[in-house]
Amino acid sequence: MSVFCVVALITILQGIAGFGVATLCNIKLAPRFFVPLCFLLGVAVFSLVPLCMQLLFVPFTFFNTALALLLACVLVNVKLKTGINHVNTMFSGSRFTMRLYELPFLLVITAIVLISVWRCFYLPPTPRDITSGTEVMAEYAVKEKTMINSIFTVDLQRNNNHYKSSFVTGLQIIYKLAGLPFGQVWLSVIFISFIVFLYHAVCATLHRVFAGLLVIAFLAVPEMYGYTFMVLFDYSNAVFFFLSFYFLAMYFEDRQAKHLLFAGVLMGMATYIRSETLLLALLTAPAILLNQLKNAKKWVGGVKPILVFLAPSGFIYLFFMNVFINHYMPAQYNVGALVRQHLYNVRPLLNIFLQVNSQLIFSGDGVGLYGWFIFLFCALFLAELLFVRKFTPNARNFLFGVLVIYIGLPIIGFILPIFDVENTTKRGLFKIFPLMLLYMANSSLLTGISRRLTAWENK
Repeated sequence: MSVFCVVALITILQGIAGFGVATLCNIKLAPRFFVPLCFLLGVAVFSLVPLCMQLLFVPFTFFNTALALLLACVLVNVKLKTGINHVNTMFSGSRFTMRLYELPFLLVITAIVLISVWRCFYLPPTPRDITSGTEVMAEYAVKEKTMINSIFTVDLQRNNNHYKSSFVTGLQIIYKLAGLPFGQVWLSVIFISFIVFLYHAVCATLHRVFAGLLVIAFLAVPEMYGYTFMVLFDYSNAVFFFLSFYFLAMYFEDRQAKHLLFAGVLMGMATYIRSETLLLALLTAPAILLNQLKNAKKWVGGVKPILVFLAPSGFIYLFFMNVFINHYMPAQYNVGALVRQHLYNVRPLLNIFLQVNSQLIFSGDGVGLYGWFIFLFCALFLAELLFVRKFTPNARNFLFGVLVIYIGLPIIGFILPIFDVENTTKRGLFKIFPLMLLYMANSSLLTGISRRLTAWENK
């Protein structure tokens, strides 16, 4: 069996696993959202399989790993009959439509995506944080059949990359066992699924001409696009953080508990990928409290939704840091030593905040890193603030998400000095761009123009 057939089979199994998770969470969406979401959830499920195998001390052989992946697909599809009924209902009233003027935008988007996919397949992993940590661990795990391998026989005192999430390690192990020497093709599955989901999310509120332009502008963010084929934690973290906010906004709109729980699960996955995301989840909690007060007008009732949202992130963080690292890793990792000692002195926080703005956002280097996307967002925000003076509920929700990232990253850098501006914060800003995109897609200005353009088109 060729490598491409194995990769195709893995991708199909990921879709099946993601379908099972979506069914368990009772998530019902239009097919254009549901299908890419299933693949994203499937990648998340598969990333946990090697971790579970390591916890049970099961050797990483091709047979064992394939059997574990099949078992995971079966376990998450315990409600298969219910899921099939949901799919039949979803697809029965849907049909694929495409306007002729969409074609140029779709061709450009496809070309950008294909370039990334080819580079992801052809180029080896290059980021330093990967080659000195999870990539080495995955390479030796394939050879020695365990994550606790020869990487720990060398002096690692000046390197903490091997203590980072096993999200990348697990997926690299799976794809290396499948016959891909560089692994990392899973990143293309995340990238393609995310762009499909984003495109349709923007099309849901805007005319497709605007949707095509905005998605191309999003894809043209240079630094973020680079990490669609350079494997690291940050792009995947941004994807699941955005999805969490997307379903949290759905909860604010329809007040269905399943969307709140699902948002919490997605935030838990984002926390699993990058542990400091837990702090951003805590900063998101006030929005849940305000929404609860607005609808239930009770402080006590506002605590329960917050706990539901934060519980998956808290559990995953405590389990990975306290159980896996402290009881499975041969070397201990003192997280407390990374925390700034004098937290009452806020001057470093102000300095970090100024550095983020002066070095990464509003500067020539910022344009080189992120293009003009941030300025496009700022221009639209100011136009709405000055002329429209009215934000839609969803626009407010995604604006809050932008604010969480904007103030949250400097706070993380203040609490954890290892979270530096030049590297980690620079990549952490990836999380802000899809939130900016969805704010623009829900802005009163663009949605109003889209309605008039659609009305003119229908005539």
